[in-house]
Amino acid sequence: MSDHGNGLRRRHERKDYGTNIVFALKDRAYSGILKNISIGGAFIATASVNQFSPGDVITINIPFTDGRKHIRRKARIKWGNDEGFAVEFL
Repeated sequence: MSDHGNGLRRRHERKDYGTNIVFALKDRAYSGILKNISIGGAFIATASVNQFSPGDVITINIPFTDGRKHIRRKARIKWGNDEGFAVEFL
């Protein structure tokens, strides 16, 4: 398990991803970069970070690495910084 800066330990190891994604909050679409992902959550870098708060539930379209399909997941924002925010999949 790794430490993500606030002293808490992750339950699942994250893998680097680095893929452009689209995510939505309250029927509004935003863009970002899925920096890393695990079974339990992910980190999304976005210029729109100031429009989100911990506890917000977003819907993320996550493309498969081959780019031909995607999966849609709901996630709750756990914490954020100047670059983006971490989410926990629901």
